[in-house]
Amino acid sequence: MSRVLLVDDSPHAQRMGERILSEDGYEVVTVSNADSALIRLADVDPDVVIADTVMPGRTGYEICQYLKMSPNHVHVRVILTAGVLEAFDADQARRVEADATLKKPFEATALLAAVKPLAEAAVKSRATRGEAPGAGKAEAPAQAAAPFLAVVDSEQVRAAVTVALDASMAAMVDEISRRVLAALQARKPEPPPVVEAASAPVAELPKPAPPLPAAPTDAARVSTVRRVSPLRLRTGAVLGIEINRPLKEDNESE
Repeated sequence: MSRVLLVDDSPHAQRMGERILSEDGYEVVTVSNADSALIRLADVDPDVVIADTVMPGRTGYEICQYLKMSPNHVHVRVILTAGVLEAFDADQARRVEADATLKKPFEATALLAAVKPLAEAAVKSRATRGEAPGAGKAEAPAQAAAPFLAVVDSEQVRAAVTVALDASMAAMVDEISRRVLAALQARKPEPPPVVEAASAPVAELPKPAPPLPAAPTDAARVSTVRRVSPLRLRTGAVLGIEINRPLKEDNESE
């Protein structure tokens, strides 16, 4: 059973081409861009590649050029396609050595008429290479270096890395989850710290002001007055005052 790789960014074109070719006995693999097609070449190993010439990024012309320059795909036949309203560069198709061209939308009779002879030629080319494996393999290393360096660039490498990551994503998620669970189980849970409610700071009461001196009352204002007896002046006293002699009251007689 011949294998066909259909490269087209139109889901409708993919469905139509796959249905027509599958019903006629071909094994069909569809991809939506040129980068995916270049990556799938190794595992699909197609006999015929049908590539759209108008796609975002790489075009069918570049896919065809790659296949014609690659020593590992010398048996592959390439059909370039274009829509009714899409520009088709016949000169560029000749430069990249396309094996056939085809207009879309696909018509069953035209598509099968284009694919059948090319698929048979690819099978014969495989058989020819298989009959003399020594000669082909001896020349392969010298021929392979230049073509691959000419077409592989950062975009193709990025696409290959993206496909590889997508394929290994499930295993990576499982491994990371296992390690996280193991780390959580190995760690003993610590009791939560007891947080004491912070008591509200007690506002310091203002110190009592020293008591003001009490206002003097009328009684305090009156000082004690001692009664002093009047001194009598005597002629024999010094300055009229007799010293060390008690005075008599006024009512006493001298």
